[in-house]
Amino acid sequence: MAKAIDKYWLFGVRAHQDDTLLDALGRGNGKRRCGSRITPAEGAFMLGVPNIIMVTGDNAEPVPFTADAYQYCESFRPLKRVLWSSCGSGGWRNGNEEAFICDISHKYANICGAYLDDFFSRFGEKPEEHTDELLACIQEIRRKLSAAARPMPVYVTAYMHNIQNVAPSVLNLLDGLMFWTWKSKELPLLPERFAKAEKACPNHKKLLGIYMYDFTTREAVDMELMKFQCEYGLEMLKTGRVDGLVFEANSVMGIGLPTEEYLRDWIAQTRDVEVP
Repeated sequence: MAKAIDKYWLFGVRAHQDDTLLDALGRGNGKRRCGSRITPAEGAFMLGVPNIIMVTGDNAEPVPFTADAYQYCESFRPLKRVLWSSCGSGGWRNGNEEAFICDISHKYANICGAYLDDFFSRFGEKPEEHTDELLACIQEIRRKLSAAARPMPVYVTAYMHNIQNVAPSVLNLLDGLMFWTWKSKELPLLPERFAKAEKACPNHKKLLGIYMYDFTTREAVDMELMKFQCEYGLEMLKTGRVDGLVFEANSVMGIGLPTEEYLRDWIAQTRDVEVP
């Protein structure tokens, strides 16, 4: 048996990436927020989680093969597992992500796979109409990753409300799905939605994404909903229905969110729970 902590991940982005989306936190109290300066590695250490997904932002920052990108890898040395972004926030791709992942896989033993964030959004609101293009793109990504030091599984962002719009033939080219509930008010639908996704994708690795902050309302996730998604995720871990929990993100940490304080305590309390 493993421990729950072994399957906890941080969704990492560059510091200050989401500052403009935090402005609403200062309204009504006379205080002006300056955003979060917490780096991905700092976020992982603050939460006490051993694994991280490094997701690039607009303009593919940190840009592959730059000093910034390599220094992020250096900061991740103490971590056990690192997925590196092959497609970034908003579906951004620079074009040389796979070459960079292959390069760092030879230099850092904890590089363990590639992550496609907002990948399906690159193809509009109806990705099922772009199945051939999606297939070709994923096949090319996998071909390029074959030069890595070890097999690089490919994970993708899957929003619970629209994953059914992606053709099964496309999903079958991917190794893992990371499920997210974009609007926190829809979290009560999570068990029903997850059961449907589980039935449609029985052979995939599955990770469950947990937001501390609702980017649609510009507020911290309601505390009862925060507790619900954490406890639901732990139950799914204990029963083997998910392979990990992913906490989003360092870019909303260090600014006083009550959900962050709750999450830190919850992780400390559940870290030693035995899971498959």
